[in-house]
Amino acid sequence: MPEAGQGGGAGDPTAEQLAASPEAQAIIANAKRIAGTDLAPEVARFCTWNATANVAPTTPGEMVQVFDNWYYATNGMVGAVVLKTSAGIILWDTLNSEDEAKNIIEAGMKKFGLNPAEIKYVVIGHHHRDHTGGLEYIQRTYNPTVLMGKLDWDVLLAAGGGLRRGVDVLDGQKLTLGDTTLTLFLLPGHTPTSVSGIVPAKYQGRTFSILNLTASRFSTYASLAPFQRIFDEGKRAKVEAVIQLHPEINMLKTSMIEALRKYPVAGPHPLLVTPEKAARYMDVELECGRARIAANKTALDKARSPEYYRTPDAPPGAGRGDAKGGKQ
Repeated sequence: MPEAGQGGGAGDPTAEQLAASPEAQAIIANAKRIAGTDLAPEVARFCTWNATANVAPTTPGEMVQVFDNWYYATNGMVGAVVLKTSAGIILWDTLNSEDEAKNIIEAGMKKFGLNPAEIKYVVIGHHHRDHTGGLEYIQRTYNPTVLMGKLDWDVLLAAGGGLRRGVDVLDGQKLTLGDTTLTLFLLPGHTPTSVSGIVPAKYQGRTFSILNLTASRFSTYASLAPFQRIFDEGKRAKVEAVIQLHPEINMLKTSMIEALRKYPVAGPHPLLVTPEKAARYMDVELECGRARIAANKTALDKARSPEYYRTPDAPPGAGRGDAKGGKQ
């Protein structure tokens, strides 16, 4: 039973365990209370054995404008954010491949009158290929400063290729370019040093905050704690949406991307909610994670028994030479 902070399915209970656990069902009942009627569908999605963590299918690539300073490039399954500032562009993630970086990110930027040569920074949420596939091309072509969690850099560079190491993200780090400041946080779980952040968005004369997660599935004690913290940061920032760059998993939906093909949209923005509703959304997601942990408590507790913390006994004969030989 993995219990080292992993996400992405480590520690998930079975559907039968979730249904049979009185403690888990009591937590789910509380999630339903928090959700009310407007967030009831989120309970149905998140309070399942695997948080219904199914990514959307791949589609022909496109870029849409989300806010006055945000653009979203996507292949349907995953996306990248192009953030326009007064002093250049910040790119968050790079899609699956060099081909997608060229034909979706670059082409989309040019469609909206943005110059890819103005990419000054690239933030990488984590090292998986669907987030870093276009990074080597972007780095080689435009030479931006690239920010990623240290251990994710280690994994990515160990695989070889032409990437050059950039900046190791520090927890709480500020990234400022022109009139725009992002706050970056380490969110260990999906990978050892995944990066999430609070990102400013501008729309109809307002500037407000969006929480961009790099993952949103947690089923162990170690993976729950970072989400408790990042959601607390989101509440303090009074975020008005909680997203990740895979559509359909958090608030960003494929239907919203389709609606944003005509920008600005008629009526209320499809992605935005009140800070109060965003806070309840995060509380629902946390409760559902706690329910999965409660359903699998026996196995998780076994993985964190006192034996886990004990220093192993030395092998027979170990250390005897030093004891008899004195100083080296």
